[in-house]
Amino acid sequence: METEAEEALWFAVPTVSAIIERQHQGRTQVLIQVRWKPDKDPVYSGAFEIPAGGIYQSENVYDALKREVFEETGLRVTAIRPDVKTPEHLQHGDDVFAFVPFCCHQQLSGKARIGFVFICTAEGSIAPAPAEVQEIVWLDRAELRRLLDQTPERIFTFQRPVLEFYLGQCSD
Repeated sequence: METEAEEALWFAVPTVSAIIERQHQGRTQVLIQVRWKPDKDPVYSGAFEIPAGGIYQSENVYDALKREVFEETGLRVTAIRPDVKTPEHLQHGDDVFAFVPFCCHQQLSGKARIGFVFICTAEGSIAPAPAEVQEIVWLDRAELRRLLDQTPERIFTFQRPVLEFYLGQCSD
């Protein structure tokens, strides 16, 4: 039987991330924001990232995704891909369902995190959260590829593999 200290080592913080796409002048663009948390995370403040954040206890992963996107960007998620999930099952007080994200990622050192990533569309007026985001821009996939290839250090490390995976799945 593990001690409380040993058991605490078993847990990673669950997160959600949104790759928000839009079609603009015949090209697919991705929403990228400039991370801005100089007091909490000075190392990565100023890095490019996609909207993301933690999942509250008992919060549905889809609700967490929509909440995080709205809090950081002011946009409302209108579609989530893939949209593959089972009905919720409530038994013995446990509410459970299965879902399929676009991809998952894990941070192995430092602040242990495991993330579920979805591709989304969203609408509304962009309003960056000043306590977390300095700027929000739309980048063509080609621009995002160049950014990752030429200056990967400018991307928030936890999300760099996600964006590499995403671009590897795209045909353009």
